[in-house]
Amino acid sequence: MAPHQRIERDIQGSDDLLPVILKSEKITYLRENKLGQGSFGKVLHYKIQDTSEDVAVKFIKRKEGLKELKMLKKINAFDPDKNCFLKMLDHFEYKSLICVVSEKLDQTLSDIILKRNQRPFDVCELRPVAQQLLVALRALKTIGLVHCDIKLNNVMFVNHQSYPYKVKLIDFGLAREKTSLRRISNIQIVGYKAPEVVFGCPLDEAVDMWSVGCVLAGMYKAKHFYPRTCLYDYIASIIHMQGQPPDNVLFKGKRVYGFFKQSFTLDDLLNQRATDINEDQSDEALNHNFFTMKHLSERTKDPYVTSAQEIMSVCEPVTTMQPDAPNRHPEHSVFQIVFEKIFIFSGHCHAQIYDLLCGNCEWKRVVRHKRRFFR
Repeated sequence: MAPHQRIERDIQGSDDLLPVILKSEKITYLRENKLGQGSFGKVLHYKIQDTSEDVAVKFIKRKEGLKELKMLKKINAFDPDKNCFLKMLDHFEYKSLICVVSEKLDQTLSDIILKRNQRPFDVCELRPVAQQLLVALRALKTIGLVHCDIKLNNVMFVNHQSYPYKVKLIDFGLAREKTSLRRISNIQIVGYKAPEVVFGCPLDEAVDMWSVGCVLAGMYKAKHFYPRTCLYDYIASIIHMQGQPPDNVLFKGKRVYGFFKQSFTLDDLLNQRATDINEDQSDEALNHNFFTMKHLSERTKDPYVTSAQEIMSVCEPVTTMQPDAPNRHPEHSVFQIVFEKIFIFSGHCHAQIYDLLCGNCEWKRVVRHKRRFFR
């Protein structure tokens, strides 16, 4: 077997096959240690020899690497710092592998949750992370890309000590052009997979919005919000907490009957109602009171408000944009979907979150979800 074939085959194994000294056309990189590993490659910490600058080098199998490189080039042309993306610095080939050099970030959301001893994030800590992720989704929508793999491990803090709440979206190995999405697509992992992906419905950038909601819920609960054991348990958990997806979603799905016949009669399936999972997009969400904090403006002397404003200072100002669809009633905003469909907590938490988010007395009403038994 040729050496380059062995390297590609063993990319998931020992790091010894990867170079201590790595050279591109103009730059020499010196290896430090391993940072992470994925399905198609691994990430190592290197230093630039001339400047001692820390960088991350991702070694990827050639076929998958060329696809990821195509996505990264599109993203890199769209101001990664402003739009909260990982910034690519260099790329080249090493034998049969694609090497992508990027800025070295700090820790993933999963790392931070573990270091906090699984202490949940407060709402004021969650807000800037949510805002930055929506900025990233809005930029991806403009480019015509869908990330397809948003999860706790793919959101990283830039520098948790110097900029505690500054985050970036990473790992575009599964990213796709929106026009290339198909109903039967193997995208997203269980626990973050949008229901329309599971059911085989038409897909668009809304699948990323669902995953962001799962990430935010995971931060609030300090653990993965939904079970990740199998699709059956995952969908059963969603239905138990949020109710059945609406008829217009189920009728479009190519895999609905095969999935639901284990637990539900047809009448039961068709008589259930739930909020449409594709209601809102990132543009409209960014102008929500949750991010602008307009509802807190009258409480300027409140320590909570001061703290929340300071924490949000890491975020870039958001330019107002007109949504593509007609304006909807405030009750149909994305954060009703996120906090009713994703953040289903105990009654007192639900009421407190609604109060903090919107300052709307009508939203203080707690919707108590009745337990739903399978037939």
